[in-house]
Order: sequence, then C-alpha cells, then structure tokens
Amino acid sequence: MLRGIYTAASGMLVQSVNTDVISNNLANVDTVGYHRQSAHVRSFPALLLKRELNNDSARIGTLGTGAVIDGSRSSFTPGSIHSTGNALDTALIGPGFYSVDTPEGVRYTRDGRFTLNSTGWLVTHDGNRVRGENGPILVRDGDVTIRTDGTILVNEEIRDRLLMVEFPNRDGLVKQGANLYRATEEAGLAFRYNSIVHQGSLEMANVNVIREMVNLIEVHRSYEANQKVVQAYDETLGKAVNEIAGR
Repeated sequence: MLRGIYTAASGMLVQSVNTDVISNNLANVDTVGYHRQSAHVRSFPALLLKRELNNDSARIGTLGTGAVIDGSRSSFTPGSIHSTGNALDTALIGPGFYSVDTPEGVRYTRDGRFTLNSTGWLVTHDGNRVRGENGPILVRDGDVTIRTDGTILVNEEIRDRLLMVEFPNRDGLVKQGANLYRATEEAGLAFRYNSIVHQGSLEMANVNVIREMVNLIEVHRSYEANQKVVQAYDETLGKAVNEIAGR
C-alpha cells in the first residue's frame, strides 16, 4: 500500500517540475532568442507481478514504481524573425550559434541583440563581448554593415566576421542565464558553421502560447489525478489501522 503512495507522490513531484518549466516558457514568450524548454522524465524500473497458487505461478503483468525528472532539454526549432531596423541587431537563419566571451569562459547564444560598449567593442545585450574569427570584435564608430555571411564592415572597411558555430549533438548544450548555453562533452567539439545572418532583425522565442497553455492544463490534471490516488491510499490505510487493527 505504501508503494502506491510513493508512486503517486513521485508523479506529483514530476508534474510540479513540469509546471515550473511550462511557466518559465510562458514567461519568456517575448524574450529574444529564447528556446522552449521541456523536462525529460525517466521512469523507475517496473516490478514483475506473479500469482502463486498450488505451486503454480502465473504472470500478471508489470507494476510501475514511479518516475523522476532527468534534466531538461531545449527545443531548437527556429523562432519567427522580427524586423527592428537596428544595424547591430542580427538574426541567424537556420542552425548555428554566436560565440561570446563571458567571465566563465566561451558561451553560445542565438540572441542577436548586439550593441557597442563604452570602448567600442561589440557586445551582447548583457555586456559580453561577441567573438569574431579573430577574437573579440572592435567596431568603434562608423556605419556598420553586416553581410549575410557574418562579415562586419565599418565605413565599408572589413573589421572581422562573426564566429558562428554548430555542435554534433545539441542536446549536450546546457542552458544558463541570459540566453547562454554551455557546451558539455556530450555536445562534442564546436565547429565553424556558415549560418545566414539577417541584419536589422531578431529571432523571437519559439514558444507557442496555445500549446503551452494546453500542456499546462494537462499537467494540472495529471497532478490532481495523482493527488486523488494518494488520498485514496491514505483513507484505505487509515481504515486498515483504525478498523482492522482494532479488532
């Protein structure tokens, strides 16, 4: 009986995490370059049930023993492209990531809200320097043109080219704050990728609000169903203690 309570309780914990993930997706529906997150659920090993009668056994089936969240994954389907007219805004068409320098090391993003810091370096929305093929990109003043291959020109003079990379296994990218990803060994070695760069535009979040709301409703129903199972087991256990044990 207690096993049933534990199994249902694990289901409630899973749906609680799912609620947090979906809520975070909805909160970032207008965040540039945000990728929808989904929780990966792993089930515990199932138990084999048998019926023993008169030295004869018959297989009944399997019994689930619960589930647990096994990390989260990002959906890298492209978001819609929104035109801004800002010369330093860029959107990647197709696969690929921008490379940026952070205090923790090189990180990767698809957030193309670039700007210039006080010393003329090209930086992200959060102040991290954007990497080119020759290192951080120094722009200073002038008219900036960014070609579709990522080449940056200032007053028609080539300064550098955006360093765009891709990975053998995107699932090995771990999401961090500020729309940044950290590459793990599972992702493999980053390699240069010739993405198409669209100047004056931004890639919006790939979150579908209607889909997320439907998922949220399903998660709440699943949570309530597991909650009722726990309550039913609790009532049965109470009767067993108060009525049967008291005889």
